[in-house]
Amino acid sequence: MPTSIRSLGENLPEGSGLALHNQTLWSINDGGNDPILYGFDLTDDSATKVEKVTLRNAANLDWESLITTSEALVIADCGNNRGDRIWFQFHSISWDQLEESQGLVDANTINVKLADVTPAVERQDHNRDCEAVTEVDGNYWLFTKNWRDQKSRLYIVDPNSDQQSVSSHQSFDVAGLITGADYDAKSRRLALIGYGSGFAVTQPFIWIVPVYQGEAEFDQAVRYSLAKMGQWEAIHWYQGHLLISRETSPLGGALLAEVKLPTQMH
Repeated sequence: MPTSIRSLGENLPEGSGLALHNQTLWSINDGGNDPILYGFDLTDDSATKVEKVTLRNAANLDWESLITTSEALVIADCGNNRGDRIWFQFHSISWDQLEESQGLVDANTINVKLADVTPAVERQDHNRDCEAVTEVDGNYWLFTKNWRDQKSRLYIVDPNSDQQSVSSHQSFDVAGLITGADYDAKSRRLALIGYGSGFAVTQPFIWIVPVYQGEAEFDQAVRYSLAKMGQWEAIHWYQGHLLISRETSPLGGALLAEVKLPTQMH
């Protein structure tokens, strides 16, 4: 189902998040890398010109998702493979600041804690990881990556509160590991991307979830299997279709691709 657009090249072996503004597609690498945003012209098939913007006042503990709002690009530093992380950070950079950055920016940061979990070291054997966040109706929707039970919990974060503790709002049996999320306000559809655990990593998928009056209608969700194998890490709505990115792994190199949904889903 995915159609390849281009390789993400040496700069983005992970491609953990996607955000689009004025035809510039932004992406990030995850934990252990420098706090750098990478941008390239979506209309340039070669993607040879890459813009790099470094955050001066934030570290990359484990950047996992990008949130696109009308006013800003938000980096979700929420990765928690070990399971013992207490606070997540959300770093916000206005689009104006990003476009005038000359390679360096300062971010506004909020801190978020999951109130209904107990941190402990249980590497990839717990339900407290997170790689997927998007904006819905002015709030950040955070989805957990549950290694143990293959479900995902939804937490709703207030972007205007500098420090907050949030409890889960909904839970969904996604039958896999959720690695990316994006919401299309026009069609009021939520897209979640992920793959199975263990040997099932070769079975990536997308969930399309209707959103009605601020609630994700998981009972009406539709799951699509992706024919192209790999660790697909990010998803972004674009002109009614979906852009997705894959990180480098034994299953394939870092890649940007497009998914066109069946017409009855439009």
